Amino acid sequence: MSEEPAVQGIPNSPFPLKRIVVGLITIASIFIIAALTLPKTAEAKDIIGLDAQQTQKLKSIQTYLNAISSMRARFLQITSLGDFTQGQFSMQRPGLMRIEYDPPSPILLVSGGFWMMYKDKQLDQRSYTLLSSVPASMFIGETVDFFADDLLISDYVDEAGVIRISLQRNADPAEGALTLVFADKPLALKQWSVLDAQGITTTVSLLGPEFGVTFKKDTFKVENKSLKPKNAD
Repeated sequence: MSEEPAVQGIPNSPFPLKRIVVGLITIASIFIIAALTLPKTAEAKDIIGLDAQQTQKLKSIQTYLNAISSMRARFLQITSLGDFTQGQFSMQRPGLMRIEYDPPSPILLVSGGFWMMYKDKQLDQRSYTLLSSVPASMFIGETVDFFADDLLISDYVDEAGVIRISLQRNADPAEGALTLVFADKPLALKQWSVLDAQGITTTVSLLGPEFGVTFKKDTFKVENKSLKPKNAD
């Protein structure tokens, strides 16, 4: 396995089916299509008044995240409703991801690069959405760019060796926020939290991540991927 950054958090936030398919994860489209856009460095910077040093720090974090080409880890997921789940997370750039929850949860999420499939293994039911409509697309695409035209950097805190970066969708910031928490020295992603439009926070952390992983051919297989997602017109 190749040497890569020692990530201590997880660059995705897995969600239950209802919140993916029926639209409770409205924050998901933060990173994709916005009705309004901002210049790549000027307006986004002015929202919270990032100075040159902070901007450079964000760029170094981008570089760090972009160095992660593939990974596998156990994960812990906790919500503000008190739900607690564990499972296995796998990711390979660009666009491949697999999130499998431990029993008794029957949930499996798989992205094959374009579709995100949600499967209930117990009921043998599947639902689909576009990968571009979920937060994970920011991390498993070809590159990470905090200054993308469709994002707002809504908060940046760097104190006591911890960096917190909050992002919102340019088109409708009220829909929710994504917060990334990093240890500074050495730089490591420790936590990912999503606050959705319903006020529910989902936080995910990694356990024992491995990098430079070679996966089996069918790890990221999306079954019946030609079907339209339920939330499509």
